[in-house]
Amino acid sequence: MLRSPWFLPSRKIHFRIYPKILILITMLGFAPQSTLRALGQAVPGSPSAQAAAEPQAANPAVPAPGLAVKPDEVVLTVGDVKMTAREFEALTTTLPPEVANALPSLGKKGFAERYANLLGLAKEGEKLKVDQSETFLRMMSFQRLMLLAQITLNQLVTTVGEVSPEEINSYYTAHQSDFQQVKVRGIYVAFSAEAQAEKAATPGDPAKSKQAPAPPGKKELTEAQARAKAEALRDRIRAGEDMATLAKKESEHPTASQGGDFGFVRRNQLPPQLDNVIFSLEPKQVSSPVRDRFGYFILQVEEKRAQPLEEAKGAIENDLRQQKLGKALANVQAEYPASLNPRYFNEPAPPIPSMPTAPAK
Repeated sequence: MLRSPWFLPSRKIHFRIYPKILILITMLGFAPQSTLRALGQAVPGSPSAQAAAEPQAANPAVPAPGLAVKPDEVVLTVGDVKMTAREFEALTTTLPPEVANALPSLGKKGFAERYANLLGLAKEGEKLKVDQSETFLRMMSFQRLMLLAQITLNQLVTTVGEVSPEEINSYYTAHQSDFQQVKVRGIYVAFSAEAQAEKAATPGDPAKSKQAPAPPGKKELTEAQARAKAEALRDRIRAGEDMATLAKKESEHPTASQGGDFGFVRRNQLPPQLDNVIFSLEPKQVSSPVRDRFGYFILQVEEKRAQPLEEAKGAIENDLRQQKLGKALANVQAEYPASLNPRYFNEPAPPIPSMPTAPAK
């Protein structure tokens, strides 16, 4: 974090912080108060800022805002640099995203004032021959590299990544098994105190969910007790009781309030032990208890279907686009292979992250 004006001659510039970031901070008015004061800009909330916000007396020499300006008319002058309306408009259409996003709140005038500050600093840098220094030239080379790579990537995404309706239809036809879905209801019976204490991480997804605390009045169960309860509930459903009604009363899964409705599930969306079970069931059939880390699921298939093409189209298009872009990038890497000297790049491999531990009770 900058603690004093970064551009003062008495302070050594830390080139580890990219000048682009520093300039943008100042340009957008997000610099520290000391920098803003040094630039003569009002600190938000200060008396000078309040005074600047007050309506100014009308100046008859200044034309009213909103009057038509010809494209070749000069609208900004900084020293000996003059910029026409056409040039200014062109500038605002080629700004980096971090500046373009702030443009609506700044307005043309606010942006022009900050741009004038930038231009003045840059002209002073030319006078001091900063642009001829080795550090500046190295930075410019790297910035050019990043900009050229980014624009090239954008072009590849736009051109190479185009996907036709025929390609989408062909993919959908060739991968029908990937679009098989089943509508599932489930009841979850948890065991152990640890399972009861953990909150649901992904509501509606039985594979990735951790269990909600047991409902008030229900005692915690051992694993054997949980399995026995799950089997008893399965028998009641097979005998004709409604699964949705039982799920609301007995399930300890976040979907209990929706009657255990997990919605439509695709193949490979769940862990294998659940995926294999639900896709082997026929409609209205109820599974035997299926164990996961913290309890037992009872699953019932309500409906089987192939996901309609209209629903799957977006995901297919995205997958195909990613595939095409991946191939294009692989071709670029093959065209320009890289080789690293192992005697120089000899860092040890980074450690494998450890699995997170369960939160303390």
